[in-house]
Amino acid sequence: MNDELTPDERAAMRARIMGGAQDIAPAGAHRSAWIAGSIAAVLVVAIAGGVVATSTLSTPQIANTPTPSPTVTSTPSPSPTPTPTPTAPAPAIAFDSDCGAVIDDAAVSAVIGSPMVLSNGVSAQDAGVLGGVRCQWIATGDGYEAVGVSVFPWDAVPETVRSQAGIVPDCTIDGFSCQFVDRFGDAAVMVWGSSNAQLAALMDAVGERAARSPGTARSLPVGAWPVPDCADIRDAIDEARGRGDIVDHRGDYYPRGFDWEVLRERGAAAYCAVDNLSAPDGTATVVDMMFGPGSSPDLDAISRHGGLRVEVSGAEAAWYLPDFTSTASLLVVQSGPNTLTVGTQSMTEEEIRHVGAAVIAALG
Repeated sequence: MNDELTPDERAAMRARIMGGAQDIAPAGAHRSAWIAGSIAAVLVVAIAGGVVATSTLSTPQIANTPTPSPTVTSTPSPSPTPTPTPTAPAPAIAFDSDCGAVIDDAAVSAVIGSPMVLSNGVSAQDAGVLGGVRCQWIATGDGYEAVGVSVFPWDAVPETVRSQAGIVPDCTIDGFSCQFVDRFGDAAVMVWGSSNAQLAALMDAVGERAARSPGTARSLPVGAWPVPDCADIRDAIDEARGRGDIVDHRGDYYPRGFDWEVLRERGAAAYCAVDNLSAPDGTATVVDMMFGPGSSPDLDAISRHGGLRVEVSGAEAAWYLPDFTSTASLLVVQSGPNTLTVGTQSMTEEEIRHVGAAVIAALG
């Protein structure tokens, strides 16, 4: 870890991991708390799949002097008509959207060599809208270890993204969020972590089983938002504020990764950022907006992060998370079959709610 990080920056990084942002790549100054690089070396324990054991029945002993048996004539009974064994249909969403079925906490902990717990965080995008599932685990102690697994129907993976499958990464270069993608039957499986050993163990644990539960590719529901033009979003927010203080973001922070590209190419994800020139002194100016066309918010995750119900004009429901990280608040908005998140430290709750309303109106 970088010893120059302040306690707030360390807390922000851990909170960002908990918030489900493994797809976010640090490339500029406004996310300086992120660090690309390997965490400390870990003990990797291989996960073995289920083993089917077979036994051979003992052959009866043959008597040296067989005793003749009486001949019995009988009419053979008709063979019963075999009854077909019903087969449960494969779930429409990979692993029935159950991260515990993908791989449980104990198995993940064995891979990492320390206690890990499922923590999917708060996200605007739901992989289930395309028939997939995304899961991530974080360390329960003071470490920043985090790993994840995603499974999508292969048919949901755009042609432009399929070429990532099978390319083995070098996790010594980007160890903090190193990822590997492979195909198993009709399933695309992506694993991420901090070392090649972790990726191999996770893939061994999930891959073959994913082929039996790949999910089914699906289209976005009626009423899903179109992918927005960020210039339109900027103008809508600036007009709603009436201060002339909203401008294009001047950093180079952007989402990335296999999951993000699958969702974005299918119209199920988008990201826009603006800068707030009226930000209080000492705070970052950026306002991050994540769009989840066709997605519903994860109410359990919102509750775990202390979400409070608030009113946002034009929304069916909205929640304010004042302590999402040590340095930023988050607004989650549900509008029809869509989810929006607005994250910033440069605005009050009321101002963030006005931003949410302006964005909904622009997409309506």
